[in-house]
This record gives sequence, structure tokens and C-alpha cells, in this order.
Amino acid sequence: MKTIIILCLALLIALSFGCSKKKEEAPKTEAVQEEVSKAGATSPTFDVVSKEEVDITTSPYSYEYNGVIYFFATAENMETFKADPAKYIAPPEAPATPPQGQ
Repeated sequence: MKTIIILCLALLIALSFGCSKKKEEAPKTEAVQEEVSKAGATSPTFDVVSKEEVDITTSPYSYEYNGVIYFFATAENMETFKADPAKYIAPPEAPATPPQGQ
């Protein structure tokens, strides 16, 4: 009986140490690394359709438009964007011009 209790305790201790290990990040595939490096700083890190944050390293949904790679939370959002990109992209702001005649 003592042996069973000792084995159970040893198993419990071993499991508690094994479960407390920090999960390692999944290795990125070459395709994902290339996509992320192409995206650069100009690509938004949120879904322009749903406005939710997107992890660009794991999102399987991306679409390049006018040299910018857009990432999406769902395939449906990506298709919605493809149908009318201008609807979801803010036009560039015009530079401020000083008042004339002063």
C-alpha cells in the first residue's frame, strides 16, 4: 500500500512539473516568415473589415492590394475586402496647406 501511495505522489509531482513548462511558440514555416517580411511596417495588424486584431504570423488569410499585404481573421472577411477594397481603406490625408494671403 505504501508503494502505491509513493508512486502516486511521485506521478503527481512529475505531472505538476511537466504541466508548468511554458509552451514553446510553434516554429514559423518559411512561407509564413516570407509573408511577414514582405508585409513590413505598412501592413495593418488588424482585419480592415472586422477591425479585430490579427496575428500576421499565424493568419492563413492575406491579400496583397496596391503593394500592401492585408491580413484577415476569416476567409469571409478576405473575400469581402477583395470585392471592394476602397470601401475599407481610408484615403490618404491631404497635406495641410497654409492659408493664403497672409
